[in-house]
Amino acid sequence: MGFVVGAYLIGYNAKVCGQTAEGISFDRQLFKRMITGDWMGQAVQDAIYLGMDLTSMLTFLEADAPAIVDIIKPYNGAVTTITNAQVGVLDRQHAVAKPLLLTSLLTGTVINANGGTGATSVLPLTRTLPRTILAENYPVRELLGNNLRDVPVKFRHYPTPNVQATGVGGGEFGTET
Repeated sequence: MGFVVGAYLIGYNAKVCGQTAEGISFDRQLFKRMITGDWMGQAVQDAIYLGMDLTSMLTFLEADAPAIVDIIKPYNGAVTTITNAQVGVLDRQHAVAKPLLLTSLLTGTVINANGGTGATSVLPLTRTLPRTILAENYPVRELLGNNLRDVPVKFRHYPTPNVQATGVGGGEFGTET
């Protein structure tokens, strides 16, 4: 066991995103239907798994990076306009959600519990999430002033629908290597 660190190059819609303040953090939220019954009161006896949400958060430090406009204006990528764009558009069916790609930039260093170190690859080496978009109800702050123009962002990642060999529907959010 040890501590692993390492930076990632982040791309969105095949464009460079620039540096981040602290990297990118992913949040998984499981959905379940709790099963209770009268012989145990309100105690949960079991649960039915109903899927998962995947989101991520980060703060970009380079507000003029090529991908930023695509990220903060997903329905209207025009640099020179601020508009409501077309309402009623479905993210997945209208290809508004774009691919997010993370690529490890370096070999990390593992610091063992006893203080020793050893080189290792930072895992995952890549993470690809093909259907990513600015999350709903998340305000994107734009600073116009004499300070660093950072861009905090929350992404929603949609799964790719598929049918498993058992005939049960499922979905894959992305891949890692």
